[in-house]
Amino acid sequence: MIRLMLCQIKQLMPFVLLWFALIGIFFGLQLATGRIDELSYLDWCGDYCNVGSDANLVLLNVLLYMIACYSLFPREFDDQTIDFVRSLPVSRVQIFLAKVLAAILLLCLLNIVEMIIQSALSAFNIQTLTGRKYWANDGWILLRDFLFVFVMVAHGVFISWFRTIGLVLYCVYLVGLVWLEQALGYSGPYSLFRFYNNEYDGQRILFDWPVIGTQVLIAAFLLFAGFILWTRTDSKPKTSGSGKFAQALPTILSVMAFVTVALGLIGLMIQAGANKERDNIQRLASNHYQFAYRLRDEARLLELRQYADDDYQALVKLLNMSDEPFIQTDMTSNNSHAVGLAAYKKIRMVLSGRESVNPEYRRILSHETAHVFQGTESNRKLASAGNSVGFFIEGMAQYTSFTIVPDPSTRETNWAVSSVSWKRHNISFAELANRAAFESLYDPELLYGIGDIWVEAMVRQCGIDSLGDFLRSTARKDAPPNLPGVAYWRYHLQHIGCELQLVNRQWQQLMQQTIDEGTNGAFPTFKNVVISQSDSNIVISSDVTPDDTGRLPSRYYLRVKGETKLANTVSPIRPGLTTQTAPTVKIEFTVPRSEFEGKRFSYQLGYVPYPDSRYYFEKWRSGTLPN
Repeated sequence: MIRLMLCQIKQLMPFVLLWFALIGIFFGLQLATGRIDELSYLDWCGDYCNVGSDANLVLLNVLLYMIACYSLFPREFDDQTIDFVRSLPVSRVQIFLAKVLAAILLLCLLNIVEMIIQSALSAFNIQTLTGRKYWANDGWILLRDFLFVFVMVAHGVFISWFRTIGLVLYCVYLVGLVWLEQALGYSGPYSLFRFYNNEYDGQRILFDWPVIGTQVLIAAFLLFAGFILWTRTDSKPKTSGSGKFAQALPTILSVMAFVTVALGLIGLMIQAGANKERDNIQRLASNHYQFAYRLRDEARLLELRQYADDDYQALVKLLNMSDEPFIQTDMTSNNSHAVGLAAYKKIRMVLSGRESVNPEYRRILSHETAHVFQGTESNRKLASAGNSVGFFIEGMAQYTSFTIVPDPSTRETNWAVSSVSWKRHNISFAELANRAAFESLYDPELLYGIGDIWVEAMVRQCGIDSLGDFLRSTARKDAPPNLPGVAYWRYHLQHIGCELQLVNRQWQQLMQQTIDEGTNGAFPTFKNVVISQSDSNIVISSDVTPDDTGRLPSRYYLRVKGETKLANTVSPIRPGLTTQTAPTVKIEFTVPRSEFEGKRFSYQLGYVPYPDSRYYFEKWRSGTLPN
C-alpha cells in the first residue's frame, strides 16, 4: 500500500514541478516589485483572508487540482498500464485508495509548504514579529484548505471517469457559478465558492462551516461513486475499427467545451461590465485604516478619508493610547439595523445612502474606532466583563465621538431622552451595571445616552485621563476576575484614584439639571391600554396624556416580544395611528396575530419626542392575547 502511494506520488512529480514553478513566479514577482521587509502578514491576510468569496482563488485551485486528478486514473486505463498494476498481489480497493490518498497527501503537503514560505517571508516584517501574525488563523486556514483538497480530489476522481464529457459538464457548472456570483452576488449554498466565503470576528476568521460540511458530504458520496466506477472498469485495447464518429467524438466534445466556456466567459464579461459601477469592491489604505468599499461609494469614502486619520489621532491623544492598532474597515455592508459594528481591530460600517459623510459618518467611524481601542487597550478584558460595563462601552464611544466631532443639538436631545427615562423609570446604577437586567426592563438604546452622561460625570469628577486609565486598569493580570457590576466599578475606579459614589452623584446631578433646564419637547405618558383582536390582527390601543408643556409628538411606536424561551426576539418597530384627538388623544397599534407565540407577550410603547431624535420607550409591559 505504501509502495503504491510512493509510486503514485512519483507519477505526480510533473505536477509538483508545475506547482513549484507557479509558486516561484508568484513569490518572485513579490520580491522583484517590493522590499522583503515590506511583505507583512497583514498584507497577505488582507488579500487571502478578506471578507467574502474569492472566486479567482477557487478557480485557480480547481484548475491545478484537476490537473493532478486527471493524472490518477484515465491515463493508466487509456495506456493499459493499469493491467500491470492489477497483476500485482494487491486488490483493486487498495489500488484505488493508494492513488486517492497519495493525491490528497501530496496536495496537502504543498499547501503546508506554501504557508511555510509565506510565513518565512513575512517574518522579515516587524509587524509580523511583534505579534500581528495570528497562528490560530493559519491553522484554521490550513484545515479549510485540506478539506478543499479532499473535495476536489473526490470531484476529479468521479468526473475523470467520464473523460471529456465530465470535464465539459464541470466547466459548465463552474461557469454557471461564476455567472451567479457576478449577477446575484451569491451562487447558492452548494457552491464551491462558499469554501472561501470569509467573515470576521475581531482578529479571527470565520468560515461558512455548514456549507463546507455539506460540500464534504457530497464529495464523500462522489468519491464512493468514483470508487464503484473505477474498480469495476477494465482497460480496453485500442481498435482501429471503431468508426469515424467514435474517433471524432473527443474532438467534437472538446470544441463544444471550448465554445461553452468561451460563451460563458463573454457573458460574464458583459454582466461584470454592467454591474461594475454598482458592485465593484475597491480597497484604499490610510495611515491607520484599510478601507473596503464599493465603487459607487468612492466619493463618500474619499471625503471620509480626509478626516479619518486626524480623528484617529485625536482619539489616541484623548485616551493616551499605549498602542495604535491598524484597523480593517469594511464599508460594503448594507445592514439597515446598525450603521456601524466593531470587533477586535475590525469595523463594519454602512457608507451608502448619504450625499455627504461629513460630519455624521465621521462621528460613526470615530465611535466604532473607540470600540476597537477599548478592546486593544483593555487586552479584550472589557468585552469579557460586558454585562457590567455595557453602558460604559457604548457611553464612552458616544462621549469621545461627540468630543472629536461635535454635534451639540443631537447630543442635547439624546441627553433629554435619557434623563427623562432615568427619572420616570427610577433607573439605578446597579441596573445600569447589569446589562442583561437593564435590557429586559428598558429600551437598550438608552445605554448610549445614559452611558454618555455617566462618562461625562466620570470625566468631570476624575479627569479626562481616567478614561484611558480605566481601560488599562481592566487589562492588569492581577485584577480580580469575575467581579459583579457595582463591585467591579468600585474596584477599578479606586485603582485609578476615583470613587464610584462621587461619580454617581455627579451623574445624577447632570441628569436632573438636564430635566430642570427644560426638555423643550413632548414626553407624554400612555394610559388605559387595551388589547383586543380584529380579524387576524391584534390591536393595542392607549390614551396619551401630554406632559407639562402640553405638546404631543407626531409619531408613536410599538415593539413586542414573546415571553416564551423560544420567542424572545424583539419585533421591528411598528408605527401607531392617531384615531382620536379630542377630548382624549388615542393611539392604536395593529400587529398580525402570526407574530405572537403563545398567549403572553411583552410590549413597549414609545415615540420620537424631537425631530430626528432617538426613540423614547416606556418600560416593557406584559400582555395577554384575547381569546
